[in-house]
Amino acid sequence: MELPWKSAESWCRKGRTYAERGQYDRAVECYDQAITLNANAADAWYHKGLALTAARRHREAAECFDQAVRIDPTSADFWHARGQVLYDLGEYREAAGSCGQAVKLAPDSTSAWLIRGHAFRKIGRNPDAIACYDRVVTLEPGRIDAWLARGTALAAERRYDAAIECYDRVIALDPENANAWYARGTIQILLSRYEDALASYDRAVAINPNHADTWYTRGCTLSALQRHDEGVACFDRALALRPDDASAWYNRGRALQNLERYEEALDCYDRAFRINPEHPGIWFQKAIVLKKLKRYDLSLACFDRALRENAVDAEIWHQKGLLFFVLKRYGEALECFDQALRIRPDHTDACYYRGESYYAARNYAAAVPCY
Repeated sequence: MELPWKSAESWCRKGRTYAERGQYDRAVECYDQAITLNANAADAWYHKGLALTAARRHREAAECFDQAVRIDPTSADFWHARGQVLYDLGEYREAAGSCGQAVKLAPDSTSAWLIRGHAFRKIGRNPDAIACYDRVVTLEPGRIDAWLARGTALAAERRYDAAIECYDRVIALDPENANAWYARGTIQILLSRYEDALASYDRAVAINPNHADTWYTRGCTLSALQRHDEGVACFDRALALRPDDASAWYNRGRALQNLERYEEALDCYDRAFRINPEHPGIWFQKAIVLKKLKRYDLSLACFDRALRENAVDAEIWHQKGLLFFVLKRYGEALECFDQALRIRPDHTDACYYRGESYYAARNYAAAVPCY
C-alpha cells in the first residue's frame, strides 16, 4: 500500500507549494521525487519544467516539456509551455510549431497565439505573425502587448498607417503608455511626418523622462530638421541615461559638427569608437572634421581607415580627393575622383573637381569634358 504522503501526487503538491514561494530548486527536488515514483506522470514533468523556466534553466525545462508532450500530446498547456521555453532559447521555428499544436487543441489560447506570432516575427514571417496577433486582439481586444506587437509586424511590412492605428489603439486603452507614443513617433518619422513625430516623442518623455530611446530618436529627428542645438540637448539626456550608447555619441558628434563645434565633435567620435570600434561612419566623419581643423595628415589617415572599412562608398573617395585637391596633390586627387566616378558615375561634384584637378595641373584638354 502506497502511503499518501509518499505518492507522486503529494510530491507534486509539495513542489507547487515551494514554486509559489519562489523556492524553485526545492520544487524541482519534489518533482524529481514524483517522477522517480511515476516516470509517466506528465503533470510532474510539466510542473518541473515550469519551475526550471522560472529559475531560467531553459534547456532543462525544454527537456521536461518534451517528456510531458510525449506522455500526453493532447494537453494544450504542455505544448504552450514548450513553445514559450523554445522561444526563450531562440529556437523560433520550433516554438512556432509547438504553439501551433497548442492553438489546435485550444483555439482560444491568446497566450499561445501571441508567442506563435512573436516566433513568426523572429523568423521574418510577418504576415503569419500579423494573423496570430489578429486572433489575439479578436479574442482579447484590450490586450496591449498584442496591439504593440501587431504594430511592429505591420511596420516591418511597411504598412505604416496600419501600424499607427495599432499604437493609437494602445493609447486609447492606456494613454500613459510611453512605449506606444515612442513607437508611434518612430513610424511617423518613416512617413516624413517630423512635427507629428516630435509631438509623439514629447508625450513619451513627459510620461517617462527616463525613456532613453525616445531622447535618442528625438535628437535624431531634430538634427534631421537642422535643429542641431536641440538635438544635442536630447543626446545629452539619452547619454545621461545610457552613457555607453555608441550611436548616441556618434550622432551627438554629427550635430556638433553641423554646429561647427569641431573639437567637441571629435571627442564624441572618439567616445563612440571606444564603446564600439565597429560603429559605421566614425572614421569618415573624423576625417571630415580633421580636414575642417586643417589637420590634414590626420585627416588623410582617417580617410584611409574609412576606406578600409568601406571601399565602395563614392563619397569617401570624393572627400579624400577634395583633401588632396586642397593640398595641391592633383594626381592623387584625380585617382580619388576617378574611383568615386567608377562607383557612382552620376556623382556630379566628383566630375566637377576632376575637371578642376586637370585644370590646376594645366591639362586643359582633359579638363574640358568634365564640366
